Amino acid sequence: MKHTRTISHASGFALFEIILALALFSLVAVSMTRAVEEIAKTSTSARQEAQVLRVLESVLAEVSHQPEFKAANVSFAPTADGIDASATIEKVKLITKDKVELDHMFRIRAEAWITDGRTRRMKRSMETYVYSPNSPI
Repeated sequence: MKHTRTISHASGFALFEIILALALFSLVAVSMTRAVEEIAKTSTSARQEAQVLRVLESVLAEVSHQPEFKAANVSFAPTADGIDASATIEKVKLITKDKVELDHMFRIRAEAWITDGRTRRMKRSMETYVYSPNSPI
């Protein structure tokens, strides 16, 4: 009889170890699933940010390489990735430290964003100043 109790006790202990191992494995699996999901979200966000910045740089380059400037707002068609963009050109009055006004200076501000229904997500902007001697004052 003593031998039977030992086998029964050992079987119960083995069953407890298996249940404990399954619980631990389940906990690790759930944690890993959440971690992979967060990595995927971060990766998607980084990719979208890079796309918005590429569109933004393209818009800024396109607008700043015009032969002449005048104050205007320019809208661009959405890209295939769903990124909208616009640019604003305005004449600015810049004065040097010697109190000399710089003529023919324009500020170009470009904005790009991803539209999510009616809201703008991940809106970014850049601006630059351009000297354009051929533009009217």
